[in-house]
Amino acid sequence: MRAIHWEIEMEEPANSHPTPLSEEHWRELLALELEAPVRVRYGRARHQVVRVQRHRGTYLVSLARFFSEAPPAVRRALATWMRSGRRARSAAATLDAWIDERVRSHEHAPRAAPKLEARGEHHDLERLAREVISAHFPAESGHAWPPAGWGRAQGSRSRRSLRLGSFDPVDRVVRLHRTLDSRDVPEWFVRYVLFHELLHSVLDQPARAKGRRVIHGPEFKARERAYPDYERALEWEREHVRGLIRAARAGKPFELPHGKATRAEKSAKAARPASSGGPVQGLLF
Repeated sequence: MRAIHWEIEMEEPANSHPTPLSEEHWRELLALELEAPVRVRYGRARHQVVRVQRHRGTYLVSLARFFSEAPPAVRRALATWMRSGRRARSAAATLDAWIDERVRSHEHAPRAAPKLEARGEHHDLERLAREVISAHFPAESGHAWPPAGWGRAQGSRSRRSLRLGSFDPVDRVVRLHRTLDSRDVPEWFVRYVLFHELLHSVLDQPARAKGRRVIHGPEFKARERAYPDYERALEWEREHVRGLIRAARAGKPFELPHGKATRAEKSAKAARPASSGGPVQGLLF
């Protein structure tokens, strides 16, 4: 199975369907454009608002429900991206801008306040967030800081990746993965994950008019590298990423092998410089 995650444009036919578009309308439109079988369903995801998989010649498409209001240009963009992938830069930019506008339009819509549990068995995120903000965000004293809490306790399906933290720009909350609520996860590492997500809340910006939304831009990367435990966090994540993923798949807190000390714990100094690969951002949003 080949999986594609995300965005794309489509000429509105003469007998076009009025909005709202149903799942069946999308199926007809995409099948006509792609000349292949398509199955479409609406989901509730906010970050991965478009998910496309191809299995045995059939496109399996999951869309955020607000795609029922997609204008013709966005319909064209979705089909173009599904057909051409990353080569469809103009279509991807169209989708980026429209999705960003739709997500942000929901920021002030009435909704129930998200339920967050900040105090875990081993780490209190409310206290740690206060300390991180006080120590590392002195210039943002007037910022409306999002609350931080633990995500839902549930097993992960992924064998290769794990999102340790996320910042939701709609509900404006920070969530950390439950597997980090462990005595074997050092508090300084939890602080770093909180710093990363709180930095997103400070630098969160809409998509550019003719480009993709910048998630980890130059300013973000510069401020992150200046964080005192940045290199140390990279080292700890590299050493334990597999164990973290296994714990998440089991729906359990992370645990060190019995009697094992981490390299970071063996040295009071910062870990060696990071390699050229991606930093902990691979596990963060």
